[in-house]
Amino acid sequence: MSPSMLLQGGFASSNGVRLHYLDWGGAGPVLVFLAGSGNTPHFFDSVARRLTDRFRVLGLTRRGHGESEQPESGYDIPTLARDIVGFLDALGIERASFAGHSYAGSEMVELAIRHPGRVERLVFLDALYEYEDSDIELFGSDPLQADGPPPDTFASVEEYSHDFVTRYSKYRRLRSPKWDALLAYALEPTADGRLRERLLPRAARQLGMAHFTYRVDWRAIGCPVLAIYASQDAEWSLPEGAPRELREAARAHAERMQREYVGRCVARARRDIRNLCILELRDATHYCFLDREDEVVDAMRRFL
Repeated sequence: MSPSMLLQGGFASSNGVRLHYLDWGGAGPVLVFLAGSGNTPHFFDSVARRLTDRFRVLGLTRRGHGESEQPESGYDIPTLARDIVGFLDALGIERASFAGHSYAGSEMVELAIRHPGRVERLVFLDALYEYEDSDIELFGSDPLQADGPPPDTFASVEEYSHDFVTRYSKYRRLRSPKWDALLAYALEPTADGRLRERLLPRAARQLGMAHFTYRVDWRAIGCPVLAIYASQDAEWSLPEGAPRELREAARAHAERMQREYVGRCVARARRDIRNLCILELRDATHYCFLDREDEVVDAMRRFL
């Protein structure tokens, strides 16, 4: 029997929305995985299974994603955090630890500050960040960013994955059959037999605005925190045969990102969070739990 056949799932009514979740099994304290924007908890399949010897491991799919319901609104961070609390209530779980990637970082911060009684520990998988207005210019100055929006539909999963790693070139080295299979959970068929992203543009816009404008005082986080930060050399993103000018521009931008964005957030975390462990992974992608799985799992085991 394949591992995918052993994976259980279900639906929970939370905060007036029907949410899908995964249950990898296990016994002990509850650990809930939260995926990044556009992704589903399936991205954690490998990591989650390695932790079932110590935890009951679940994965919640946020509203608008995967098989969860897609309401017109409710994509602000406080509402998304209440969705998570409602999910715990629906399953009769009083407290849990959470491990979240990317976008989920804001949700976990909100949980820790507004719902501290429901949180044991937090693991931020390249997720403990907060934007400043100046970051708009910083992100927009990436010399490797794609021109124009992605297509509305795709002929196949492979076409979608190719567009994804071309558009977001820092993930090019992650491309594999496994990567394509994980991205496939973000897609649904259209009436004409093509594929489109399940996360609709109206929801994506609301999520993006909520994430960028979310501001809270990290000093109010009282639970233990493990923050894993990942950074990679610009060489990861460069196309084969890239000219010297592009290489130099990409390298300068990567260094500026590390200094002005990542470095700023790491310094803030060290200053403001009382019970904090930090692991900085060099030459690792934003999906560090995929390309540096052993190190991430070992760090989580020690922390949790």
